[in-house]
Amino acid sequence: MKKTLLLQAQYNQLANTNMFATFKKCPKEVLYKDCGLYYGSVMQTAEHILCGDIGIVLGAFGAFAPKKLEGVEEIFASVTSKQRLQSAIYEDISAFEALRSKVDSKIIALIESIEDFESIATLSFPGVEFKKSRGFFILALLNHATHHRGQIAAALDILKIENDFNGMLG
Repeated sequence: MKKTLLLQAQYNQLANTNMFATFKKCPKEVLYKDCGLYYGSVMQTAEHILCGDIGIVLGAFGAFAPKKLEGVEEIFASVTSKQRLQSAIYEDISAFEALRSKVDSKIIALIESIEDFESIATLSFPGVEFKKSRGFFILALLNHATHHRGQIAAALDILKIENDFNGMLG
């Protein structure tokens, strides 16, 4: 399970790097304009992915590691109580990208540190509770990012912005 999760996390890291390279070629107003995605704009969708990775993967799933990862408190401080990025990070694509990169590296470090992927864990949201193996939860959240990057790629396609950041073959 660890090898599979590491492959998916490394793929996410590459896809996120390539996604931000695409963003840097786009007019900022296009990225931040509501284009009908579930979360509104391209950047709001990217924010949703990142906040999920911070709050759930590094936050909740960080408890699966034998010891706390170093440097995560600074990452947690970048998210508001409403699970949004601090505005200074959200509005600055370079700061947003730097945080995304840092989180991707921490996710890989977290997976590398976990030894037990089979124990059953509980993940709760208001009104719903899930009980699954640790590995299942991590894989589900890593795939969550792929799902939303697909939405971003489709939105960019509709806007006639060339993009090919999400390919699994690199």
